[in-house]
Amino acid sequence: MSLATRARGPIFRLTLALALLLPVCMGIAGFLNLTALKRVDAEATVSEVTAIGGKWADRLQVAVRYGKPIEKFSGLDDLLDDVRQDIPLAGQAAVVDVKGHVLGSRGEEAAVPVVGADQGGQVAERVNAGRRWVLFPIRDAGGAVVAHLGVALPEEAHTAEIGRTVQAMVAAAAAATILGVLVTLGLGVVSARGRAADAVRLKRMRVAGIAVVVLAQAGFAAYAIGEFRSAVETAAARQGERLAASVANDLDQLINKGIALRFMGRIEDNFARLIDQVPLIGGAALVGPDGTRIAAAGVTGPDAGPVVIRDLTTVAGSGGRPAGRIEITLSGAAIADSVQSRVLDAVTLALVSAMIVGEGLIFVFAAVRGRAGAGGIADSRFARPMAFLFLLAWSLPLSFVPLAMRLLATGDGAATSDIMMAAPVSAEMMCALVTALIAGPMADRRGWQVPVLTGFGLCVLANMVSLVVMATQTHPAAFIAARALGGLGYGFAWMGIQSHLYATTLPERRASATAGLIAGIFVGQMCGTAIGAMLAEQLGYANVFLVAALFMVMPLVVALVAVSAGRELAVETDDKPAAAAPAPAPAPAEAGGGWRGLLTDRTFMLVLVCSVIPFSIAQVGLLNFAVPVYLAEQGINQSDIGRVLMVNGLAVILLGPLFGRLTDKVTDKRPFIVAGSLAAAAALVVASIGGNLMALVAAVFLIGVSGSIAGGAQSAHGLQGAGVARAGIGRAVSMKRSADKFGQMLGPLIVGGLFAVVGTTAGLAATAGLMLAAGLLFLLLDRRPAPPAAGEAEASS
Repeated sequence: MSLATRARGPIFRLTLALALLLPVCMGIAGFLNLTALKRVDAEATVSEVTAIGGKWADRLQVAVRYGKPIEKFSGLDDLLDDVRQDIPLAGQAAVVDVKGHVLGSRGEEAAVPVVGADQGGQVAERVNAGRRWVLFPIRDAGGAVVAHLGVALPEEAHTAEIGRTVQAMVAAAAAATILGVLVTLGLGVVSARGRAADAVRLKRMRVAGIAVVVLAQAGFAAYAIGEFRSAVETAAARQGERLAASVANDLDQLINKGIALRFMGRIEDNFARLIDQVPLIGGAALVGPDGTRIAAAGVTGPDAGPVVIRDLTTVAGSGGRPAGRIEITLSGAAIADSVQSRVLDAVTLALVSAMIVGEGLIFVFAAVRGRAGAGGIADSRFARPMAFLFLLAWSLPLSFVPLAMRLLATGDGAATSDIMMAAPVSAEMMCALVTALIAGPMADRRGWQVPVLTGFGLCVLANMVSLVVMATQTHPAAFIAARALGGLGYGFAWMGIQSHLYATTLPERRASATAGLIAGIFVGQMCGTAIGAMLAEQLGYANVFLVAALFMVMPLVVALVAVSAGRELAVETDDKPAAAAPAPAPAPAEAGGGWRGLLTDRTFMLVLVCSVIPFSIAQVGLLNFAVPVYLAEQGINQSDIGRVLMVNGLAVILLGPLFGRLTDKVTDKRPFIVAGSLAAAAALVVASIGGNLMALVAAVFLIGVSGSIAGGAQSAHGLQGAGVARAGIGRAVSMKRSADKFGQMLGPLIVGGLFAVVGTTAGLAATAGLMLAAGLLFLLLDRRPAPPAAGEAEASS
């Protein structure tokens, strides 16, 4: 093979990988943007139907409250025809009592969903036989719900305008993808023909390729934001026109009966109801023929937003002049908030896409480079991609599990206590603790593949069960069981991936390989949490579990590639000398070792009890429970919750390697462990004192700083004791991981229990006190490590 051919090979593979990764990232961005666009239009349509349909339900309710039985309401069919005429998208309008008897129906003949009298008495939405029903309660004089007025819309009720916009956005996404691929291929050709060194050309190609992906995302995002703004403004204008027409039609009927505008009552109340039910409407006003305002509600006028005007009918003797007009003011603030949300989503997607491309390239380099490392030993090149993709899939539902539990408990009529909302996360962590203890010995006896594949399968099953539970609104206990099943899978898979790392890495490379694995874990968790939060906001909780199950196929592919590479290496090393054999397995436990050796190792146990477990309690209690619940109660949407949780991963990715190098340079690791406890306590104090979005962002960042400071020191300091040496490093790592899971299991329960007993602020402060006490106890009880002997110092130098 010529030198030129050898130089072009890596660049060709890198170019091909970038050209394949770009459509994947653009596909994710395009799907999320298109789904958000359709959702805006659908929500505008439903809110419009809610406002107009509520008016007709009120008319029925007035008759019922004056003593007319709903079963004997005369003219019901005519009223339902008027409802359909007032709501053009309505395919069917019907009245059904609480027992399911249809009292009247016009339009398409389809089964009407039943809403019982004991199900809240609020406007309800149901999907039945391909139709989305909006059901309005009708109450008698005593306030009891006796029937519902139902309006049926197509399940995908989108306007013609949004259909054209979707087609334009699909074309734009395809054009950006094709252009990006062509540019990437062109850069690859230029790099292959360059005269610089191979390593320099590869580095330049990697940077240029990632830049192309980010620029393609940015260009499409800019276009999508413009289309989104136009769609929101169009939806608001359509709502304003239809609501103005509906109100004007009602007033015209009264005017034609000879009632003057100034004698019409409750107009302000009707305007207030419209504004409350339609977020994009900011105000409404009834203006007389002379320009004076007769009634108004909300913020009105051109300064608040665009104004939609509808003239009323003419009055005899007025010379053809309208009796007045309806002015609907669109909410400029609501439109701006919607667009701002899409800008934040676009920035998040660009960041996530860049990370996915970077991790994808790591896997590509792992798959295409030599199958064996120095000395013929397999390296851990597949561990980080496997961990990244597994955490990406596993983390998709992470930001809303407590909120999904609250939704199920509310629907089931159970009390939604903080402890109940924390139960699924705690069950998941407890089961992960159990399987983490089992997976280590299993990997030693049967290979890392068994726990990894078992874990992937259990996670897929857990997500499918969670999907069924959320879709059918089953008892909350079923959701807890489903998440517990996911915890079993997590423990198996995570410990199996770690076993793969230790089994395929030379001892002198184990520290850097572990650092890379941790980075892949946090990148995967950060990307998964952000994508899952956006998907939850647009598709609902149940569908995110389905996506998580499908995503679990990706780490399975990497695992199968790793298994195949391991088999090829085994064949190649059969005829090689002993020096080329795989890395030796961890030394067996010496006499007096085993679990008892670990339990009697003072340093190891102090690290677990005073650092690992308390930090896990604080981290999971804050990130997986307190922050999602706290922000949801403040009205923060799911996408913003996911973005807040991303800050933790960014802190670890940016600061973890820095503190890791600092830890390696000092002999005494204890200050880093104590500093980590102080940083975690500070995070909890900031969260308890601030109580707003920025305070929680700072708290999430500080908990990431805490993990960065203490993470490396926990392993370096805790695993150097004599008891660990007697028990074996593998058993010690397994026990440390189990302690971590034990703390993660306790975190939501302790924080949730404190919230329930002493309140949110005091609960977070009490958890901060726990971290401070643990750090102080560790400082008082742990011994300073002895300095290395002269011979050891010379060897290390």
